Amino acid sequence: MGLEKVVEDILRRGEEKSSEIVGLGEKERDEQIHQAEIKAAEERQNTERRTQVIIAQMEQQELSSAELESKRSLLEAQRQVMESLKEQVLAELENYPEQKRKRLYSRLVQKAKKELGTCKVYSTKADKELLQLPYGVTHVGFFEGPGGLMFESADGSLRLDYRFESMLDDLWNEKLRDIYMKLFG
Repeated sequence: MGLEKVVEDILRRGEEKSSEIVGLGEKERDEQIHQAEIKAAEERQNTERRTQVIIAQMEQQELSSAELESKRSLLEAQRQVMESLKEQVLAELENYPEQKRKRLYSRLVQKAKKELGTCKVYSTKADKELLQLPYGVTHVGFFEGPGGLMFESADGSLRLDYRFESMLDDLWNEKLRDIYMKLFG
């Protein structure tokens, strides 16, 4: 399916973008650690009467806090990259060429017909013209979104959700570890 190729292309571009963001996060972490070290040294000079054990504990506490904060900053940057990447994939799916979209919809209609038999289909208003529905598959309504199709059995008891958002969420959740490793590993 073309969806995986689109995701791979975007992942490749996301890798480049994520390297830059991760670099900035690492620089910020290093600066925070540096500032924590400076602060620990100043505290040591001001409190020479205290024992070496107390000084060592305070230094460790400051460094741990700075490392934790830098990890939070880095994780936030990574989360933003992942969200941005997912939004970019969805935007590209929304602009998927009509001929490819038409072929994809044809395969989805056949799959749904095979699974549900007589059924109803929902689409976006823009995609309705791309549908070639066989006997037993009836277009009954629209939904808002970037595209895809949603099918419902004739009695309404079963739904197949092939909206782009849903398919991307399924693929994203299935491949999340691989995506993360490609971007940040």
